[in-house]
Parts: sequence; C-alpha cells; structure tokens
Amino acid sequence: MRYGQEHKAKTRRKILKAAARLFREFGYDGVGVDAIMAEAGLTAGGFYAHFPSKRALFDEALATATATAMTGSNATRAVAKSARADEAGQLRLTIENYLSRQHRERVADGCPLPALTPDAARGGETSRENYERQLLQYVNRLEALLPAGVAARSDVALALMAQCVGGLMLARAVKDERLSDRILKASRRAALKLGEE
Repeated sequence: MRYGQEHKAKTRRKILKAAARLFREFGYDGVGVDAIMAEAGLTAGGFYAHFPSKRALFDEALATATATAMTGSNATRAVAKSARADEAGQLRLTIENYLSRQHRERVADGCPLPALTPDAARGGETSRENYERQLLQYVNRLEALLPAGVAARSDVALALMAQCVGGLMLARAVKDERLSDRILKASRRAALKLGEE
C-alpha cells in the first residue's frame, strides 16, 4: 500500500518526536532503532524509508528537541507570561526554571543540551555542527534577555549557557539528592551573578 506525502511527513514527525524523547532519556548508545520505532507506534522495517541512518535521526531529533524545548517548555511559557517584566526579571525566571528540580527530573522532555552533549561530542563533524547550531539558538535567546548595560553580552550569554548546562548535567549525574540540590542552587546563584555583570 502506498501512502501519500502527508502520511509520510506525519510518520516522520512521530519518529522524530519518539527519538527526541528516547535519545534524551537513554543517550545515543542506550536506544536502538527498534525501540524508537516501537515508541512511535511503528514497525522497525519502515525506518529507512524516513532516515538513512540512526546518526541522521539523532541529528534531526536534536533539532526537533531544541525547537520543542524552546517553544513548549514550562520555563518558556513562564517567561512569555512575564513578557511585561524587565529583562533582568525574565533572565532570572529563565535561569531559575532551567536550574530547577523539575527540569532536573524531566530528562526526556527538558532541554536536550545537557542530555545529549556527550553524544554530540562523540558523533562526528555533522553532529557537532548541528549541536553548535542548537546551542547558539539558546545562547542568542539568553543574550536577548541580558540587561542593556551588560558588557560583552555574547560572552556573558555563552558563560550563562555553560553554567546552566553544566550545572544541570552535574545535578543529574550525582546519586545524592541533597548534593544535586546544592549543585542546582550554587549554579543558579553563579548564573544570576553572571547575568548582572
């Protein structure tokens, strides 16, 4: 049975959505094509009609996860609701939401950068270029939230992103929940201080 372009596009989106979730939760090596297709409600045999390889799927799933996280996350919605707040207030809210317990626990649905940094670094040139594009989207968003008087805005935004992603990665990696909470709190404090420079 031949399906139309609309059906094929819908199926591809289902695969990307499933892959974005599973790659964030289990990493590139922790999930196979069969599991991704099952999560999408499809059989594994149809995978190659949509993607040439698992790595190509990973690269597209990273972009999909970034777009979803930037438009649909609780943190994004909270910032949008506070649009009347000044830049400093929006930046504070963004940092506090990013470095929160809720975001720490939402590995499969949160920002893809902390979850997929190691996989992107090991993924070869194409994966690293794709990761860089996604990273710069976040950095540009942070830069736009910095108060007008901040010097070297681009560098401060890069440092903020590094603090947020690194802090969240560490908070997720440790077993002791109290230590994890301390990492989040210390990272929030450091990031907020960076945003004031």
